[in-house]
Amino acid sequence: MVDDVTGGEIANIIKGYIAVNGEKIRFKGIAYGRYGGQNVAPRLSPISKKRVKAVFGDVSKFEEDLQQKLVSGDFEVDPVAAEASKRKEEQEHRHTHS
Repeated sequence: MVDDVTGGEIANIIKGYIAVNGEKIRFKGIAYGRYGGQNVAPRLSPISKKRVKAVFGDVSKFEEDLQQKLVSGDFEVDPVAAEASKRKEEQEHRHTHS
């Protein structure tokens, strides 16, 4: 689930989580790629890595699978969080350009 996207013309910061056994394992990443195709570089915090290792075992494989899902668009967007993020970014944009 992606629940926050901020950024600009070249790259975006994405935040989200994977729901496993009723708990959320958070991730952040950079989405970029106007030239040569799209790419996403997801990163897990040390705490998230421990949780992934406990549930899935192979953290590197999990990160690779997460990257592939994000690049291919195989994820959900939290519409409420996305709208709040959009409003926040628009408000910040108005303050910096007024």
